[in-house]
Amino acid sequence: MEAREKLTWDQFKFYTGLTKTMFEILYTFLGREEVCGSLKYKYNDKTPKREQFIGDLFPKDKLFMTLLRLRRGIPVKDLGVLFNVHGSWAARVVCVWVRFMSLQFKLLESSMFPTADAQNSLKPKCYEKFPKLRGIIDSTEFKIQRPKHMQQQSNTYSAYKGANTLKALVCLSCHGGLSYISEGYEGSIYDRKLLIESGLLEKMLPEEALMADRGFDAEDLFDERDLELIMPAFLGNRENFTARELIRNRAIAVSRIHVETFIGMIKQFRLVRYVIPNSMLAYASDLIKVCAFLANFQLPYIKNDTDDNDNN
Repeated sequence: MEAREKLTWDQFKFYTGLTKTMFEILYTFLGREEVCGSLKYKYNDKTPKREQFIGDLFPKDKLFMTLLRLRRGIPVKDLGVLFNVHGSWAARVVCVWVRFMSLQFKLLESSMFPTADAQNSLKPKCYEKFPKLRGIIDSTEFKIQRPKHMQQQSNTYSAYKGANTLKALVCLSCHGGLSYISEGYEGSIYDRKLLIESGLLEKMLPEEALMADRGFDAEDLFDERDLELIMPAFLGNRENFTARELIRNRAIAVSRIHVETFIGMIKQFRLVRYVIPNSMLAYASDLIKVCAFLANFQLPYIKNDTDDNDNN
């Protein structure tokens, strides 16, 4: 597609969320034309195994179209005009590519969750006080269009957001990259239940730690597995925290802010920042995961300050 090639580097980053170099890296990871050209867009017995074109679109154009939809939230009718295909075809392309990318990214999950020991080398200064820390977790919600089914309306309603949502558990490594994201669960689920259902604790090694906010009432789950839950101290019936608790609470707050930053990076993809339509609900979990993995393609954002600044 000529229009893609004519975009400046800044324009390309604005419309896709990726630099041109990262786009090529992503396309290579996905298998380039050898794999991407074999994707099927119709599912019946008469469908050929290989469908090279939709209109005049090559696989790389379809990836570009999908990124436009994710990053800028461009409606499929408008995509149809831009790419000279019918809007329904554009919607099908996006659906197929989101599911495809989700499956490909899933292959990386085991290597994306490094152990605590593996992360201690060159660990950012804010995490040096937590040598057993393997990840920083938080839950986040994504608004969805109100489902037509009454039971789904109830199950997905989030009192916190005052809307129907899907909730996912996000885990960040100490170096600021996504190390794990769960499926999207119905918005009414509690954080404790979300942590259990995600299966994240089963991936941990004994004596390792996760950092979380006070909302995760799950210390017993960690104790059962010989794990540590690092979270701010509770005041309880006391009037004040101890000096040690204040220092630790501040260290945790400074460290946890990075997971909030990363969640914000996920929601820079407009298709998940606003309301996910019912037409995409069947693959909304894949949609959320893909946006989260694509956020990993951004530049590092955690500053590794050194003590040299203290001398100024």
